[in-house]
Amino acid sequence: MDMSTLARFQAALAGAIMRPLGPGETMRREGHAVAAEFVKPNARLAAKDRLQIYNQQYWWRLLGSFGDDFGGLAAVLGERRFERLAIAYLDACGSASWNLRDLGQGLSAFIVAHPELLGSHGPLARDMAALEWARVIAFDAAEWPRIDPVEFASRRPSRMKLGLQPYLTLLELQYPVDRLLQKLKQSENAAASNARSSGAGSRKLRLHAKPAASPVHLAIHRSELVVYYKRLQPAAYHLLSALRAGETLENACGMAFGDEAVAADQIAAKVQQWFSAWTAFGWLCEKPAIMTKKPAPLACPLC
Repeated sequence: MDMSTLARFQAALAGAIMRPLGPGETMRREGHAVAAEFVKPNARLAAKDRLQIYNQQYWWRLLGSFGDDFGGLAAVLGERRFERLAIAYLDACGSASWNLRDLGQGLSAFIVAHPELLGSHGPLARDMAALEWARVIAFDAAEWPRIDPVEFASRRPSRMKLGLQPYLTLLELQYPVDRLLQKLKQSENAAASNARSSGAGSRKLRLHAKPAASPVHLAIHRSELVVYYKRLQPAAYHLLSALRAGETLENACGMAFGDEAVAADQIAAKVQQWFSAWTAFGWLCEKPAIMTKKPAPLACPLC
């Protein structure tokens, strides 16, 4: 087999395997021609049935992993609409990494580009998707060396630049989706307990919420391999966001409190309290020299 034939063989099989399943969760007809050309039958299975096994396992694995990562989004949209969204997203953006952890990296951009897939749940669904992707980042992203508090205290604020841990995500949201995820987890724990005692399943919870009276500012982070959602005061959120953007501490404080009529001593007390907590959490770090630019936001390559 020469290289051109091998490339055609690989492309044909990959296309058939990665194509979404058809009615009844069977391989679509387009795959039958591929199977007839490239797959041999055996004593038990026809060629199309052999290829269908790979097609099914590929999609069931992707959909299962996607559902595990975005259970809150499924509870907002409902199972049928969530399944349609999952198939549309995975068909358009696919799996671009060896690691299933990265499967949802383009979802936020995809649903912004395709609001019709969300129905009337758009704003809440977008907030939930952002929070659940931040949870994936918090659990699995790298950790840089934490800043030395003693050395930190000796720096001049006008020249001090600080890094934030890669696993830390800052979000400004319309809906209290952190509380919704907590409610969903409690419901799932209760359902699991009831199922064990009664042997019966339970109806899955649907999540609904009204927009919060004011923006919800969240820091999503981890500690000892546990993910936490911490609510922030608006000024704390803007200060951290400015630090992440590369501002000096002095400039970041000015940007965070610029519109507030707060006395300088009160600002200093707040900042001292926040930095004490952030240092204890390990959020502040020394940014490696090779990280000179902020990474581009993740997006679906086809959006």
